[in-house]
Amino acid sequence: MEKFEITPIGLKADMHNHTKGSDGKQRSLRFLLRAAGKGKNIVAMTDHDSIKGFENLENDLYTVVETIRADKSYDPQKMIDILEQVKLLTGTELITTYNGIVIEVLGYNFDIGKMKEEIQRLKTTVQKKSYETLYEGFSKIIEKGDIVFDREKLDEAYEKIKVEGKGGVVGPFFQELSSHEENKELLKYEENGEEKIADTLKLFINKHLYNMKSPFFVNMEKSRPKYQDTIDAIHNSGGKAILAHPGRYMDKFNVLEYIDNMISYGLDGIEVFYPDHDYEFRKKLLEKVREHKLIASGGSDDHHTKKEGTQYEMGRVDIPDIPETQWMKESSKNYLDKNNILNKYLEELKSIKQEREKGEER
Repeated sequence: MEKFEITPIGLKADMHNHTKGSDGKQRSLRFLLRAAGKGKNIVAMTDHDSIKGFENLENDLYTVVETIRADKSYDPQKMIDILEQVKLLTGTELITTYNGIVIEVLGYNFDIGKMKEEIQRLKTTVQKKSYETLYEGFSKIIEKGDIVFDREKLDEAYEKIKVEGKGGVVGPFFQELSSHEENKELLKYEENGEEKIADTLKLFINKHLYNMKSPFFVNMEKSRPKYQDTIDAIHNSGGKAILAHPGRYMDKFNVLEYIDNMISYGLDGIEVFYPDHDYEFRKKLLEKVREHKLIASGGSDDHHTKKEGTQYEMGRVDIPDIPETQWMKESSKNYLDKNNILNKYLEELKSIKQEREKGEER
C-alpha cells in the first residue's frame, strides 16, 4: 500500500471543524476567513448535535452584506471570492452511543432543514438525561460496597443539578472516589504494558467511565440517541454518515475489533485522517475503508482554542488525493445546491457588484 503521507495532497480540505454553533470559539464567518487564510478550499462546519453554525453564518453574512451595500469603500468581490473559493459543505457531529459507550458520528452533504428536524427527533428518543443515568450508575457502584465513598457527596451534586440546572455528577464522584487511598487500586489501568493510575478527571472518563472492562463503567445508552437511529437520521437528511475519530475511542474499547460491526449499521465512511491517528492506525482504518468499499474523511477538529489541553488547529491534517477521498471533490462541485444560505448572499453580493459597475458606466 502507498505511503499516503507523501502522496500529493491536492484536496486542501478540512472536514472537521467547530464554531460557536457548539463548543468552538470562532464565529462562522471567522471560520471561513481562517480557512481561506490556511489555503483550504473544501471545508465543513461540524458542530455538535447542531446546524446552528449555518444559522449563525446567515447572521454574519447579513451584517457583512449590509455593510458593503451601505459603504462603497468595501469591495464586494473580496467576499465573493471567499464564498466561491472556500467551498463549505454541510456538516454536523452527532453524539450517540455504541454498546453504551459515548461516540460520535459525522454527517455530511445533508439538507440543512431536514437535518434540523432529525436532530430534534433524535432528542425525543432519549429516555433519560445524562446526569440521571450517571447518578443511577454511580449509585449502583457505591451500593456494591467495593469502594470507600461518602454517598452524601454524590447526592448533593445530583440535587444541585436537578434544582439549578448546572453542574454535574462525574466531577464530584471522581473527587470523592480519588480522595480515599483505599480506592487507588481500582483506578489503575494498563497502557503499553505499563500500570498507571487515572488521577485526573479526563483519565477517569477515558480509562474507566466509558470503558466496558472497568468497575466504574456506566452504560450511557438511555441518555443518548441510539447508534442506528443516529446513522438513520443522517441518511434521512440525504447525507453521508462517517465514524468520527475512531482513535479517540481506543482508551474505551478496541475499535479495530468492533469496526466491522460498527460499519454494518450503515456507515458510509470513516474519519481516517485525524491529529491523533498515527500512520499505522490510519493504515488499518484505510484498509477497512477499502475492504468495505467506503469513503474516507479527515479533519483537524479545529475549535480555534485548546480542547482538553490540546490545540487541534486547522491545517494540522493533510488529506491525500486518493480514490477514497474523491467524494469531497465531487461534493464541492455542487456545494451551493444544499446550502441556500451561501447561495442567497453570494447572489446578493454579485448583484451589488453589478449595480456599482453599471453606475460607473453612466
